[in-house]
Amino acid sequence: MEVGILTGGSGRLGTEIVEILPELMFPNSSEFNILNIEQMRSYIKNIKVDYIVHAAAYTDVLKAEDNPEPAIESNLIGTLNVLKLCKENNIRLVYISTDYVFDGKSRDYDIDDAINPLTNYAKTKAAAELIVRTYENSLVIRTSFFGREFPYEAAFVNQYTSKDYVDLQAPRIIKAFSNKRTGIVHVGTTRRSIYEIAKIRKPHVEKMFLTVGHKIPKDTSLKETI
Repeated sequence: MEVGILTGGSGRLGTEIVEILPELMFPNSSEFNILNIEQMRSYIKNIKVDYIVHAAAYTDVLKAEDNPEPAIESNLIGTLNVLKLCKENNIRLVYISTDYVFDGKSRDYDIDDAINPLTNYAKTKAAAELIVRTYENSLVIRTSFFGREFPYEAAFVNQYTSKDYVDLQAPRIIKAFSNKRTGIVHVGTTRRSIYEIAKIRKPHVEKMFLTVGHKIPKDTSLKETI
């Protein structure tokens, strides 16, 4: 059996992955801090690790606009450290990226379409994605998800996406990295508005509209490859 490590095991996606793959090692940040490469090296010193699923990330889009430093440290510097560790030990790296690497001016984005992130959060994720792609033994998974419930009282009727609820996305993400493929894959569902997705688990959600000039991309629907 292959040995895998999951970063971000206590996060929204990580929790779902661990529930499905309890054999994965999911050290917490005090054991395997992505900002401390020496600690990570020490952690795997006596372990033959086959792959690392790097799901740990700073994901607060709004806060990152005013203060990008935490996103830069976690999403870029942390990913660079994980990448170095993988290269040093010939470990396959699976990087969880985001649909926000696209600017939303098109739709049904393919894996080869040009990226153009708009927000500071998306820029740090895109930068990390690009450095991961310098490593041949890597897989970039572009995806997006809500928690198990829709978290807001209102949802955009004119913003479109391929995202879904995390309990539905996690099995798809696992399928994407379980076949040892490399390169880039998109994991999502069919193109729907945020409002349509929200109504599935919050029937009485209110409608709201994404206004012109907002940095949030209007349409990040993905051409699915998984």
